[in-house]
Amino acid sequence: MAKLILNPWLELQDMRDEILKLMEAIEDVPSKQKERDIYGVWKPVADVYEVEDGFVIEIEVPGISEDKINLELKGSELRIYGERRLEKDVSGSEYHLLERSYGPFVRKFTLPDYVEKDKISARLKDGVLVITLPKKKDLQRNIKIEVK
Repeated sequence: MAKLILNPWLELQDMRDEILKLMEAIEDVPSKQKERDIYGVWKPVADVYEVEDGFVIEIEVPGISEDKINLELKGSELRIYGERRLEKDVSGSEYHLLERSYGPFVRKFTLPDYVEKDKISARLKDGVLVITLPKKKDLQRNIKIEVK
């Protein structure tokens, strides 16, 4: 079964995020979360799986509308970027806990050569962005080769 190649830098970013979470837990300083959100260092969680005729990427983006999400294909790299804004007016109040992430985000995925890049589609439903990446047709069927 073929695998979708993920950007190795995302693994480093995951490790960095985990280290930041550990540091926040140790320091118990909520301002670290706010600082991280201001600089856009967050990424929505994603699942990537393969089906018979392609791949599917599902990304959780609750509270973000279609007009705040962009998909871009540069060579073999699929970039998903957007922004979730804190739109509540909380003037005169102070947060005691701010766990949700706000600000810009970027997710990047390296696509295999056999993805039909011109047929990639995306839809947003119930806060989940579902991206369908069809495989090229000639790769989907098994071809019987006669042995002589």
